[in-house]
Amino acid sequence: MAKRKYEFNAVDKIKVLLWCGRHCCLCGKFSGIGIEIAHLEKTKSDIDSAMPLCFDCHASIGHYNKEHPRGKKYSVQELKARRDQIYEQHTRHLISPVHYLITQQNHQLPRVGFQITNLGDTYPVKAKIVITLSQGNKLLGTPETKGHYNGKYLWNLNPRFTFGGNFAVPGTILKNKSEPIKAKVDLTIIDIYDREHVLLPGGYVKHLDQEMDWYAEPSEEELKPQ
Repeated sequence: MAKRKYEFNAVDKIKVLLWCGRHCCLCGKFSGIGIEIAHLEKTKSDIDSAMPLCFDCHASIGHYNKEHPRGKKYSVQELKARRDQIYEQHTRHLISPVHYLITQQNHQLPRVGFQITNLGDTYPVKAKIVITLSQGNKLLGTPETKGHYNGKYLWNLNPRFTFGGNFAVPGTILKNKSEPIKAKVDLTIIDIYDREHVLLPGGYVKHLDQEMDWYAEPSEEELKPQ
């Protein structure tokens, strides 16, 4: 049998079936072997274009008469959002609670400490960490390391395991003690089936004119490079 031009690869097929537990990603019913992997974007074969569907739902997403429109056609955006709901429903139990901390303990500026812990007792997970530094209205970007803090390096976190690392803030910003340093943390947790779970961003603040440690900042401020 000839392979279709935009066929999904075998690894991605297994992933999406595991992520949904062979449940249809539209109606939500368990489909067993009666499931197909639809292309949401016909000319793409990446995993983001894949959607496991039962036979009935696979037929319904492509059935729409533009000449006599009745009802509301499924959009690609809606289908992806619904698919991700089903994925989350069947994979969220694989994610362990994770605690992370930016701290000055045992470190002296410009070095800053970072700790992350898998608090669960069951599943190992991987973490993708992006730390974005800023001072005042100036966006400083990610720390200059080998990729640990810009999302290019995956941290392996076994159950009840803590990793500690550190990074440097630019030395020039230490001269401006009137403006605190801010660190925004974007954390993505990857489960044992390689599905990414994006957490809400967190933030930490360090006042250079005070001895106190970094403290957590619950709000989010969007900064643009200057």
